[in-house]
Amino acid sequence: MRILRHIIKTVFAAAGLLLSIVWASGQEMKVVSGRIVNKTTNMPFGNEVAVFIYKFNTVAEARDAYPQIKDGGTFFASDYETADNNGYYQVRVPETGALIFRAEMADEPVLEEVNFRMEINVALVGGNILKSAVKSAELTTIAPIPENPEIEGNNLRVKAIIPVPKNNGKANARLILQPFLMDGETNDTIKCLRPYVVDGKEYAVTQDRRMGFDAGSDPLKPYVKDIELTADRMNIQWADTIELKDPQKSYFVRGVVRFEDYHRIYFEKDYELASARVRRPLKFLEYSVGNRDLDPNDYVERAQKERRNTSDRISLTFKIGKAELDEADSMNNIYLDRLKTDLLNIVHGEDTQLKEFHIIGVSSPDGTYAKNLSLAKERMKFALNQIASVLPRRVRERVYMTTKAEVAPWSDVADLMMQDSLVTEAEIIYGIIDKYPDDHDRQSRQIRSLKFYRPTVVDYLPKLRSIQYSYVQEINRELTPAEILDRYEHDYDYRSGKKAFALYEYWHLFQMVKDSDELFELYKRAFEDSKKVYPKGWVLAANNLASEYIIRGITDTTVLAPFIDTRVHAVNKKIMHMNGVTSEIVNPEAVVANQLCMFLKDNNFKRASVMAQLLPDTDRNRELKAFTMCLGGYYKGGRTQEEREAAKRTFDIVKESTPVNKVVMYLAMNSAGGNALAERAMADLPQDDALTYYLWAVIYSRKFEADPNDIMSLMTAGDNLTQAFFKDMKYIGIAAGDADINKDIYKDAESRYKSGSLY
Repeated sequence: MRILRHIIKTVFAAAGLLLSIVWASGQEMKVVSGRIVNKTTNMPFGNEVAVFIYKFNTVAEARDAYPQIKDGGTFFASDYETADNNGYYQVRVPETGALIFRAEMADEPVLEEVNFRMEINVALVGGNILKSAVKSAELTTIAPIPENPEIEGNNLRVKAIIPVPKNNGKANARLILQPFLMDGETNDTIKCLRPYVVDGKEYAVTQDRRMGFDAGSDPLKPYVKDIELTADRMNIQWADTIELKDPQKSYFVRGVVRFEDYHRIYFEKDYELASARVRRPLKFLEYSVGNRDLDPNDYVERAQKERRNTSDRISLTFKIGKAELDEADSMNNIYLDRLKTDLLNIVHGEDTQLKEFHIIGVSSPDGTYAKNLSLAKERMKFALNQIASVLPRRVRERVYMTTKAEVAPWSDVADLMMQDSLVTEAEIIYGIIDKYPDDHDRQSRQIRSLKFYRPTVVDYLPKLRSIQYSYVQEINRELTPAEILDRYEHDYDYRSGKKAFALYEYWHLFQMVKDSDELFELYKRAFEDSKKVYPKGWVLAANNLASEYIIRGITDTTVLAPFIDTRVHAVNKKIMHMNGVTSEIVNPEAVVANQLCMFLKDNNFKRASVMAQLLPDTDRNRELKAFTMCLGGYYKGGRTQEEREAAKRTFDIVKESTPVNKVVMYLAMNSAGGNALAERAMADLPQDDALTYYLWAVIYSRKFEADPNDIMSLMTAGDNLTQAFFKDMKYIGIAAGDADINKDIYKDAESRYKSGSLY
């Protein structure tokens, strides 16, 4: 292992260098800040007295140094900071380390164990303090100290301390910090964040006068902080909470620090305020979302009066050259009788009415065009008389009828021959048509002269002598499920979507169609068609579509949105309309649950948590609500006792859901106690799994961060991280942006993976 070899070599070569390297790695820990005052006056010591803050990696190390600091009066060490004139300080120290505070020439230093605190305020006994004869090092450049950002739910929490050297500021100047949220993958600017503005005392007065005492004239006025910019050293304590649209992506924050007076910008530089490496153990949370269905019996649609188009085609055999049926063909009577029966059923039906009837007579192409067209008309009239004769006069007078005669083109004959594999003969006919495209009679003469005309072509001509008809009927009854299914399966216009089903027909199809892909398309069609009937659409179709989206991993939060009203803090709420007759169900439980799942898939944990609060506390909703609130960040803390108890319930439910989730939730506590519990819970995980190796790497990396002298944790973290990379290379990208993985550990594991060596 490269880290091990490097450490061993360094230990034997130069122990002091090893300590400096270890301490450098520890610098990635917590930033502790606070204020130091004179216990006697409760005021800061000012610029007359230097106040030292000594940093120690461990409490034991601090206790060993305490007597020397107290008795010797001066402790020579490089790892210390000094408080500013106002008593403020900030230091980097391991969260399990310690600090010793001592005012110059005083006899009573104070030892404080960090113990995971980020703010430590101290009151020192001043005593008879003399002016210091030792001059401490001065800060000469602005160097922001960012903390690792954290993501909870959709919120990115960032903070940084920006030390401002002495004489950078002045009373007649303004300090502006303008942060920007950046895309961690593309480095593009996503949006400007709230500015942080500090005015000098003179600048504030003059600026108000320049703006005519109109606060609205200064766009930065709302962001001015209640502190004064002076020439003294200052610490800018910047923090912000940023709502993210997609918390799974990578982000970082840059900021421009600018000093300006009334006439010019005398300093401007940009810095990184928050890195793209984020502590986010919940990204490993195991959870699944299931779709919920509405009871279709609660959303039955009534049948509606509709106009239904019906069309068919029959081939009648006529005597050659005449408009008389060929008695030798028994099918003529069968076809006519079937059509007459269909029409009579419509006429005599209690809930049907014939509205239109259209007929087209078609003749074969042999002979002259004019003669054929005349013959087609005669045959069409004959067929119409045969058909219309069965209709009562009162019906005929109210039915819109049209007639039309046509001559089939020779290309129809060629098409039929091509279907029978008579390719050579068909190509010859196509050639004649192409040669005389607009002259039917010349085409006929050329084709009749072909050698294969009588033995072959003549046999196809009767097939082109037909009667085509269509009619429109108005139905005032509900079609049976069988009729609806038949329409769906055999009517191309309806099956393809060219014609729309009535909503009650969709309702039956939802129950009868079994193919999931066909149902998916029906749900989409039904939902779109329902918008023509209901302003919001049909809730059953919408919910079915959303359920199918969830199953297929598709995210669309717009489908169910119209059926949810967050102002109504309940589900299945029956609301009576203003007419006092009709009503609707607001927030159907299945709809709310599906919308919650949609928001989770969209990584919109904030909106998902709103849906979770609408759902009742039932056994079925228990885990779904808990995971939603957990992902939204509501698993710890709380402003009230009720909120704290709810957070604990959420934590416990998620923790007990799977062995992995137990480890993840303990790590999410982000504490020494949580880390210890996570380590114990690791025994229940499959030990040769990539995620298990990665979680071990997180645990041991945290151990090393807590104690930079813990070389074994450093090595163990590297070994486990490398194993995770070899098991699943996706963890390389995850570790690159994970603040739970020490940078040096990551770089070493990445190098070992690239070289193909575990050690």
